[in-house]
Amino acid sequence: MQEYKAHSALQDNAGDAGRIEKKAILAASIGTALEWYDVLLFLTFSLQISRLFFPAANSWISLLATVGTFAVSYVMKPVGALVLSSYADRVSRKSALTATLSLMAIGIGITAFAPSFASIGLSATVIMIVARCVQGFSSGGEYGASTAFLVERSPAAHRGFYASFNIAALGFSSVLAGIAGMLVSGLLTPDQVLDWGWRLPFIFGLCVVPVALYLRRAVPDLDTSQRRMPRSPIREAVAGHKRYLLLGIGAFALVTVANYCLAFYLPTYAVRNLGLPPVSAFSGTLLIGAIQTVLAPFFGALSDRYGRTPIMLFASLGLAVMAVPCFLVLVGHPTVVTLLVSQAVLGTILTAYQAPMPALLCDLFPASLRATGVAIVHDFTATVLGGFTPFAVTFAIGMTGNNLIPGIYVAIAATLSLGCIWTIRSMSYAVRSSHILPSCAPSELLR
Repeated sequence: MQEYKAHSALQDNAGDAGRIEKKAILAASIGTALEWYDVLLFLTFSLQISRLFFPAANSWISLLATVGTFAVSYVMKPVGALVLSSYADRVSRKSALTATLSLMAIGIGITAFAPSFASIGLSATVIMIVARCVQGFSSGGEYGASTAFLVERSPAAHRGFYASFNIAALGFSSVLAGIAGMLVSGLLTPDQVLDWGWRLPFIFGLCVVPVALYLRRAVPDLDTSQRRMPRSPIREAVAGHKRYLLLGIGAFALVTVANYCLAFYLPTYAVRNLGLPPVSAFSGTLLIGAIQTVLAPFFGALSDRYGRTPIMLFASLGLAVMAVPCFLVLVGHPTVVTLLVSQAVLGTILTAYQAPMPALLCDLFPASLRATGVAIVHDFTATVLGGFTPFAVTFAIGMTGNNLIPGIYVAIAATLSLGCIWTIRSMSYAVRSSHILPSCAPSELLR
């Protein structure tokens, strides 16, 4: 009888753990999805926002001002990363994630309801810049804390699978943004989209916030009594793990550049530079988001079985080789079919590369510094490369007239990241032998 009760108790605990794991995936992923949904919407409707909040005699200058504001918001990401992720390591992952979501809601709300330049003049421009800075600050703390939140609730042998749901959430946000763009552009006239239609998807995102907050508060926080709570996670991460921070930044460069060139900036690029209709352009974003949503867990699980670095090496090499040819075909034959085919090819390779990335980054840092280390890598890379990618691509195309610029940009980033992943793989013996590995990763992860 006692054995039966003990067995039942174990089954109940296993069931509770399974339910908590599912809740943790949803709680972490919904915030990540909302963060990127907001980012994608800003880029999706950048042409309308440029006319309403950054009017200029030259439409190219107006668009540059808009994507420049987007870049300025990314300057706040490292600040948010240092403040909020440090809080996650010192106090609680769950509390940090609740704070990031609340700030995110403020940024989305201001963006959705900001009056235009025609209504209040320059103040409208300032309000929009403030909104993007708030969003940048909040998103700076999201990735590191949510990735650590997921990894620490997953079995060690399945970290790649669990952590890849952050990438699936990114893909899902692309799907939502793509659907929103297609509906708004397809059902409303251009004047209606400009007047008020572009605000509707932001308002929808704002309505999701209460659900996301409830989910995050419903997941119990982990017992941190056995984990060392650092007094200064930032100082310890920078002082003790410079090599891994630099390699992580180099490895993450491809994720940042490729996502912005292939998905986030695509609608603006396809409409303005290739002359495709808006609905067709949004279909490309929708496709790459669907690929990420469906295939990210598959590639994450694959990395649990065969190791992170082998999969990422093949994928980065694939992007280095295929990016320019795919854009060459697209520019030479700018049709919906070539757009979708190029997106399918590059999107699948990109997903194979980025799905193992969250777990790889967590493997490089001890539990006490995990949120801070991952956030520094993610958000400093996003600031230097991601936030300025739309600006750089727009500027380069305007100066050179070369519509292959996005493909060239991706190929360069892929080459850089390929070298960093190879270095991480080559250092695997040193990583296995260091004090880092026993505290954060099974020995096979950096094969």
